[in-house]
Amino acid sequence: MGKVNLRPDSFAEGGGLADDFDGVITDVRFIMTDYNGKSQEAVPVADVKFDIDGEEASQMYSVGGKNDFVPDETGMGLDPLKGKSTLTKRSNFGVFLESLIAAGFPLKNMESDNISYLNGLEGHFLRKASDAKGSKQNTNKDGEAYTVLVCTKLISLPGNGKKAGTKKGTKKAAAAAASDEVAEALTGIIQGLLLDGELPKKDMLTALFKNDDIKAMGDDKKVALKLAADDTFLAGRGEWVYADGKLTLA
Repeated sequence: MGKVNLRPDSFAEGGGLADDFDGVITDVRFIMTDYNGKSQEAVPVADVKFDIDGEEASQMYSVGGKNDFVPDETGMGLDPLKGKSTLTKRSNFGVFLESLIAAGFPLKNMESDNISYLNGLEGHFLRKASDAKGSKQNTNKDGEAYTVLVCTKLISLPGNGKKAGTKKGTKKAAAAAASDEVAEALTGIIQGLLLDGELPKKDMLTALFKNDDIKAMGDDKKVALKLAADDTFLAGRGEWVYADGKLTLA
């Protein structure tokens, strides 16, 4: 069987994080989770990390049941377990991806079986009421509506550093747009993190959020963190090797 199709134009009809903020998606991947014991069995979700003014936040989006999909070995795609070949429009991640299209994200920029294209996206995110997939009601035990965090405005597209809707630049131009001083400082910090060996990008970004040198950058901190999430920047440096989502000192 092939990969699960993740583009919103293919979706089938079907069934407590920060709210109302500007943020940058720094990492997104599919994982299995039992929601810290709240679910009897682990289910597949899309785990999305955001940078909100230098602070990390996370949101997990449902993609289907435990018998529907499983994350592939990279975490960037889903492998089907049964007959389903796409998400449903009512899955929380389906709702999230649909919100990106509604906000102006080009459908042609979405890969059908890999979600790494979301890394570096900057936008405004807001929680909106939504039917809970698989639930017989759309409110919780306290009578509150179930909500899903969606994108209501695109600020800049991943990799091009330009406002959404403006002429698209190249990813290399985006990396070059960051000041050389910030790029060089960030490179030195990342090199320090790699002294202990190979480091997945996800763990590197988590470490950077907590790094005192990054915190001391002041207004440049957000620029540095966004640059660190840019695969083009990571792949273009000679100080390390970036492959399969992992960094190793050269």
